[in-house]
Amino acid sequence: MGRNRTLLKLSASQRGQLDHRVRSDADARARERAQCALWAASGQHTLEDLARLSGRRRSTIQNWLAKFKADGVAGLMARDTPPGSVSPIADPEIQAELQAGWKAGRWQSASQVAAWLKDARGIVRSRKSIYYWLGKQRRDAGSLRSRAGRRGGEP
Repeated sequence: MGRNRTLLKLSASQRGQLDHRVRSDADARARERAQCALWAASGQHTLEDLARLSGRRRSTIQNWLAKFKADGVAGLMARDTPPGSVSPIADPEIQAELQAGWKAGRWQSASQVAAWLKDARGIVRSRKSIYYWLGKQRRDAGSLRSRAGRRGGEP
């Protein structure tokens, strides 16, 4: 038994807006989302089909369709954060504190860094985000876990 086909209900106005975006929007991101919504509205595709057609993961398609169902075309096109926004971790003062804590061996894991950021600065970041930051800052020094955990602290 196969999965159910996805059927996104569109008004004539919404269909017109999406068609227009697919044909003439300069933003590739907007065209991609609009095309996916139109495919979903056809009722001919499963979420897996939509993911394969768009080159995205199934969860991404689910998120897009949920945004559309909640807020229409505007919701589908809305950005959660503006492109090019600067992370609060990039603040020079926070950078200095992170570097000092890193060198002092204050943290043994990315979870500990994340907890410190939340408690000390009110900044919520996942471990993955912390590892990404560490990778950018310490490409040649290895990960936090390999430096502090497996080797017993500073090399």
